[in-house]
Amino acid sequence: MLTTPQHTTLSIFSHREWWGIGISVLLTIGLGSVGYADYFAGQEQNVSWSDLLYMALGLFTFSFTPTGDIPWQLDVARWLAPLLLSYAAFRTIMLMLHNRLLLQRVRRLQNHTVVCGLGEHGRSVVQALAANGMPTVVIEPDPFNTHLGWAANHGITVLTGNPRDMSNLIQVNIVQAKYLLAFTEDDAFNTEIIVQIYQLKLDNPGTPLLKSIAHVQSHELAAVLYDDAVFSKDYANFSARVINMRQMAARWLLTQHGPDSVLITEIAAIGEIRILLLGNNEFVENLILRLAKLGHYGTSCPISITLAGPQAVEQLAAFNKHWPVLSEIIRIQAQDIELSFLNTQTTQQLINRFKPNMIYVCATNTGSTLIWSKALERLKMDCPIIVSQFSDGVLAKRIEAVFTVHTQFKFVYPTSAILDFDNIFNATQDQLAITIHNHYAASQKAAGDSFANNKSLVDWAKLPETLKDANRNQADHLQIKCRVITGKRHCTVQQLEQAINDKNMLEHLARMEHERWMAEKLLDGWQYTQGSKDIEARKSPSLIAWEQLPESERQKDLDSVHNIPKLLQWIESEAKTHEKK
Repeated sequence: MLTTPQHTTLSIFSHREWWGIGISVLLTIGLGSVGYADYFAGQEQNVSWSDLLYMALGLFTFSFTPTGDIPWQLDVARWLAPLLLSYAAFRTIMLMLHNRLLLQRVRRLQNHTVVCGLGEHGRSVVQALAANGMPTVVIEPDPFNTHLGWAANHGITVLTGNPRDMSNLIQVNIVQAKYLLAFTEDDAFNTEIIVQIYQLKLDNPGTPLLKSIAHVQSHELAAVLYDDAVFSKDYANFSARVINMRQMAARWLLTQHGPDSVLITEIAAIGEIRILLLGNNEFVENLILRLAKLGHYGTSCPISITLAGPQAVEQLAAFNKHWPVLSEIIRIQAQDIELSFLNTQTTQQLINRFKPNMIYVCATNTGSTLIWSKALERLKMDCPIIVSQFSDGVLAKRIEAVFTVHTQFKFVYPTSAILDFDNIFNATQDQLAITIHNHYAASQKAAGDSFANNKSLVDWAKLPETLKDANRNQADHLQIKCRVITGKRHCTVQQLEQAINDKNMLEHLARMEHERWMAEKLLDGWQYTQGSKDIEARKSPSLIAWEQLPESERQKDLDSVHNIPKLLQWIESEAKTHEKK
């Protein structure tokens, strides 16, 4: 059951009150002991200090029997003890009434947001919701969570209890809520919360639409949930999806600070993009996977990554165990180094040998980020350095300020950048992907295709999450292709049309698209087959090198690239239509 609602206080007494009550209790016991000693001395009775202390403690239970001439110390103590008890009882009753009123208010909420879990990601999400002015209630299972103080100071209503307990969810009026975010530290917990609410909403068909999100760290579990009816379909009053904050952060980082952006003036002349990834943060795995999926920039060789840091070799071995096809897509190696401000010799040797075009720093904490950045500052190199910070606290900002004179350092905040309402619900990032899907569906229907032959010809809301991700990846790579074509961050449709009229450029981009598609499929568990394509078994005869593809399959990629200007025109048209509305 729900216990100890937290709103503006964390306990019965404030920090100052605890100190005041503690001192008053000690003062009462001291005065009581001294008073009893004087009293019994006047009665010519010999009483031990143990008995005196015991009787002094008895003042708090109204055990007072002396009569006659009472020493002033004892007289003060016998009144101070019940006063302290009365104050504590009063504060307890007021807190109980406050909690009762708070629960009553929560039960009447409508169109609010319920967040389950106030951990690392939960707090960030709640902060983003609060900044958006959304009424939010948090259910936190740990009554000693270190973020409760932050929530209290920001006026966030937090109810401690088990978020998987349906009675707790009902108490926060979940059936009338607008959003539900399951952000506990346990993937199974988050999934179970969403599944329970799914059943509750189906049992209450007249209730308003509830949009739900389950935060899932495991890529494998997310892939399984994509095919589950709870997460793969939208219902009249319920929809759910799975997200991974680190995955979203990696997407943002490469979109804003990827090789095609950072090396835009050099990338055409680079035969192999070499990236040094210094990090032991869990975010590293997501960044590597994203580079494997999207890191097809038109160079003659695949991206080459060197992972360096404490236990980097062990870390890469774990990656390869989970993603055995990784080495088929990119070149990746690892080296254990202890990047230290006091000893940079090993790192300098690594840089001299590997000659990176750019460096990403992804340390586990702000202190390590400072040490590693200062160590890199001492080294001889001229490549761009992207420092990812996963905290925007005082020290993090201080680090950035210290390096303002070093133009090769760029400090970015991937987690903070994605923590707003639009990004959490993919409302902004998905616009281009939705447009690409709508364009595809419209063109296929115009060509005579139908839902009977092509199950992806449905509205975006009904599209399986795996196909949504495929459209997101295509949208992200569309920007990469545009930069490869023109060598600019921004280009016009006319510039694109002129560029792809070059047959060599057209084939070059089509090859890039095939390599991107292959990487996406391989990392999604697909395998090559000599037979026909089998979606259920995840097998395709097209998972082969561009040179081995039959002409009909090559033509699909050529057509895809040739349609980029038309697609961009369609996107511009849709944007103008949306603005008019």
